[in-house]
Amino acid sequence: MVFRYNEPAGIPALDPAFAKDKSTIWAVQQLFESLVALDAENEIVPALAAFWSVSENGRVYEFSLREAYFHDGRKLSPADVVYSLKRLQNPAIASPGSWVLDDVLGIYESVWGTVIVELHAPNASFLSLLAMPYCGVMPAGAVEAATSPVGTGPFKIHRWYYGEKLVLHKHEQYWKQDADGQPLPYLDGISVSFLPDQQSAFLEYLSGNFDFLPNLDPSFKDDLLTKSGELQSRYQEGHRLERTPFLNTEYLIFNAEKGLSKELRWALNAGINREEMIQSLRNGVGIPARGGIVPFGLPEYQDSIGAAYAPDSVAALLASMELPELTLVTVANYRDLCEYVQGEMAGLGWSIAVNVVPSATLRSEKSAGTLDFFRASWIADYPDAENYLMLFYSGYKAPNGPNYSLYENARYDAMYEQIRALPPGEERSALMRKADQYLMQEQALVPLFYDEVLRVYPEYVRGVESNALNALNLLEARFER
Repeated sequence: MVFRYNEPAGIPALDPAFAKDKSTIWAVQQLFESLVALDAENEIVPALAAFWSVSENGRVYEFSLREAYFHDGRKLSPADVVYSLKRLQNPAIASPGSWVLDDVLGIYESVWGTVIVELHAPNASFLSLLAMPYCGVMPAGAVEAATSPVGTGPFKIHRWYYGEKLVLHKHEQYWKQDADGQPLPYLDGISVSFLPDQQSAFLEYLSGNFDFLPNLDPSFKDDLLTKSGELQSRYQEGHRLERTPFLNTEYLIFNAEKGLSKELRWALNAGINREEMIQSLRNGVGIPARGGIVPFGLPEYQDSIGAAYAPDSVAALLASMELPELTLVTVANYRDLCEYVQGEMAGLGWSIAVNVVPSATLRSEKSAGTLDFFRASWIADYPDAENYLMLFYSGYKAPNGPNYSLYENARYDAMYEQIRALPPGEERSALMRKADQYLMQEQALVPLFYDEVLRVYPEYVRGVESNALNALNLLEARFER
């Protein structure tokens, strides 16, 4: 009952304060827990907080802790939670997740033994932020979290041969039980390997040495899947394909300060056959983007607010205009996607260049605002449409935030600021839909597709759960041989 998987990117640290990339997040989620968590439907559920209350003004959260134990046997206390959250805020730690608590005014233990978190202003996304792995709780005073992590999670560290293998064992004092009252987790442990070559990892999976394929790599994509996104017939017996929405929008973005006309931005939106693109380049993986920046998988997603595919109208428009030079900048992993867009537009009369640059170059140039047109993606930090709408708020213009398009619009800013101030509910959701519609009316971006999580399991593996943030939940994983 040891669940085995491969992590080609390796795991740089096991400190929740540095759980930024997928490989670290998956490991940290086994070792640590936050006050609250996200379930398979992306809903907030209790974790180390058995329950909580929110003040009428929406600024003060009070958390009552459950009885839980750290891997070293110590009992969880409010002081541990206060220490862990304040540690995340500590500039000396330099956590990339410190922004999660930007709205927090104070964190302290009450005289009743609860944890109080006070905000500067109401934030409807705050519980979703607290569910992030960055907010994992460790014992007060812990200093070696990166290499000797101690959490309350369902698994504890046993051995870590850096760059070779990570072995976790079941946490025997874990607090959670299944619906029948049986202690969780069912597994005895987890073994993580670090094979950098994805083709080799695929062959190891087929040989029975790994218990799932966590991603779809180009090196074996065509061997594994048909063009319609189904398992090839030779793998249909003995293997199971699971696909779920992944909160990741892939899109093309303009530098709003360069002034490309709205008509030409529309032409780029309406000149791409997204259905064909998904089938030919991605073996049917992904949902063609007919909406806006808010992806499929969130309640505010809208299927038909984007420009419909209209090649004849685009060709007629382009023939009537003097076309500027335009270069689409990307990295090597997305060359095929950008060259597909290039081919589509060339067929309609507009010759666009594609420039492939190193990842570091793209990151620095988009932060500096020197790119006119480039490929981008946004994987949700937390499951809230506001996390996508912030990308076009002028207060977050790069380099001070993730508005890399340098988009600035007073009407849109007013909508976004109102969204930030509203409590959760239909009024807020309706305004987020309106803001997304406005971006598409303005042709502020070119959405390409909304991603999906694809996982392949042997038939004997059951009970592994995920969500739209691509979590790896092994609490109820088991083998049925």
